[in-house]
Amino acid sequence: MKSLIGCFFIIFCAARSGFSQAVFNTTGSWETVGNWLASNIGDDISEDVSFNNSKSALINNGSTYTIGNLTLGNNDGLTINTTGFLNVGASGTPKDFNAGNNSSLTVTGTLIIWGDLIVINNLSLTVSGTMIVKGNIQMSNNATLSVSGSIQVDGDFVANNNAAVTISGGGHINVDGTLDVGNNANLTGPPGSFTAGNCTQGSGSTFCNSGTLPVELLFFKAKATLQNVTFNWATASELNSDYFEVEKSDDGMEFMPFSRINAQGNSRVKIDYEAFDEKPTIGKAYYRLRQVDLDGKQVEFNVLLVEFTGLRSAKVYPNPVDNGNEINLEFNFTPAYPLQVSLYDLSGKSLERFQMNSNLASMPIRLSPGMYVVKVSSPEYSSVSKFLVR
Repeated sequence: MKSLIGCFFIIFCAARSGFSQAVFNTTGSWETVGNWLASNIGDDISEDVSFNNSKSALINNGSTYTIGNLTLGNNDGLTINTTGFLNVGASGTPKDFNAGNNSSLTVTGTLIIWGDLIVINNLSLTVSGTMIVKGNIQMSNNATLSVSGSIQVDGDFVANNNAAVTISGGGHINVDGTLDVGNNANLTGPPGSFTAGNCTQGSGSTFCNSGTLPVELLFFKAKATLQNVTFNWATASELNSDYFEVEKSDDGMEFMPFSRINAQGNSRVKIDYEAFDEKPTIGKAYYRLRQVDLDGKQVEFNVLLVEFTGLRSAKVYPNPVDNGNEINLEFNFTPAYPLQVSLYDLSGKSLERFQMNSNLASMPIRLSPGMYVVKVSSPEYSSVSKFLVR
């Protein structure tokens, strides 16, 4: 009787262990039951999924799966189509994604790894959809990671000795936590393609000083008032940052800087910045934030479209103006010509009147030192302002 009970227990345990591991056994669709060893498809969080070597799986449009730990072996591949969805683990039940030698992952749909992404050897990542790592990314000694597309890492990024990351094709890795790499770890990618809370590295590594981790920007905002346009932005961290420039464009193509703000330089805490366009143009304009490192490397952040509907103005510049120099008029809008321009002294005596027929706003007249009043008027506009001649 004891031998029969023992035999039943062994058979029962074997059956259970068979359903705790799902093995993809060929190349083809994830949904096809026959592509799995013993027809046990990976579709449950209690099941760990692995691939036999040199196999590739496709999660088709409209398919959604939640599984346990996922392991890609030698030369294995996984593709998630546009409306496909794969959860490795779930909220409160983190599971890991392990990538072996020469494995590849293509995400045009959605992949959420609720645990860690562990790069054991070489992983090629192409992401045009959504990929989120809720835990950490861990790279073993000599591991390589090639990324095209955007990856969000809620945890940390840890790379051991001689690890290498290459970011291309407009790719971006954002790490909410810290970046910690070992000796001789190498990062290759354009400025701003890798952002993290802060960075530490071993001897001979290039992650922290390659210029690809200049600033983690929290936001860049603009607000139009009656008098100007105000800009606010903040950084969560800075590394060797020299200064910021706010740039302006009428067409969104050609930008010119008008405000330069010195950066904190190196920081691991939130830093707030503010700048102003004191001469906004009536109507719509494009603004862009540029950050420049101490070594001259630059990164451009998002473009904002701002509509200024404040008061139209005509100002004399320079003000004050040196005696003998020409007086110029500056408009924050495009006036309708002709304009009538009148000059008065403070007693109200008329000194000069002339008509302006084009946007050549200089006034070739000479005035003695003192305070004066200029009046500009047209059928649609009128203004009065003071200026000083030294």
